[in-house]
Amino acid sequence: MLKWIKLKIMEKLSQRQEKILELIVREYVEKPKPIGSEFLAQKLRLSSATIRNEMKKMEKIGYLIKPHISAGRIPSDKAYRFFIQSAKQKEVNLPIKITKKPIEDFSRDIAQILAEMSGSLAFSAIKELKSFYQAGLSNLLRFPEIKDRDYFSEMAEIVEKFEKNFDELFEKIKEDETRVFIGSENPLGRTRRLSIIISKCKTFNNKHAVIGLLGPTRMRYDYNLSLINKLKETLEDFNQ
Repeated sequence: MLKWIKLKIMEKLSQRQEKILELIVREYVEKPKPIGSEFLAQKLRLSSATIRNEMKKMEKIGYLIKPHISAGRIPSDKAYRFFIQSAKQKEVNLPIKITKKPIEDFSRDIAQILAEMSGSLAFSAIKELKSFYQAGLSNLLRFPEIKDRDYFSEMAEIVEKFEKNFDELFEKIKEDETRVFIGSENPLGRTRRLSIIISKCKTFNNKHAVIGLLGPTRMRYDYNLSLINKLKETLEDFNQ
């Protein structure tokens, strides 16, 4: 049985807090190390004391986590959700051409392209054909998180459940919807370390398609969402 999480309304942040939080998320996505106040102060031209005060406030309301005694902070799932809601669409060019090849081959190509462009594990499925393809498992093994034994076991569990739970996952996504399940929201298993982006659309003579990505919680949400949505538009255009 898959689990589905109801999102809570998030506390409103000040403009300064928003800038600090966005920078923390972006830096942590690039380098998974706690972000300190001195670094942020230099980037934002604020005093370290001001930064520390704002970080303590955001930690208190659940946007930041202090992983150890170090003064640095890392983003929580709540911080990533805020980042997703405030992120702007990125321009994405897809190296894909619509051809008359068999639909199964095209679905397989989509998974491969998504994996290559996102650096994550990608999946593509056509419900009517009971076809399910995934690509990019090796991508998940390249992230620094692989040194964490729990990351590896959670990844293996979720990948194993993908195809098995596809029908139920498919039914929970509304038509023309893109959803992001961050960390503990993941419907395929207990995890704090992996997120899923999944989108549903119609293509190929009104056949129902699902495309998506699985990656660490610190994935590039803005880019990956833009990539998924661009591919979704391409597939839907082919259906018209």
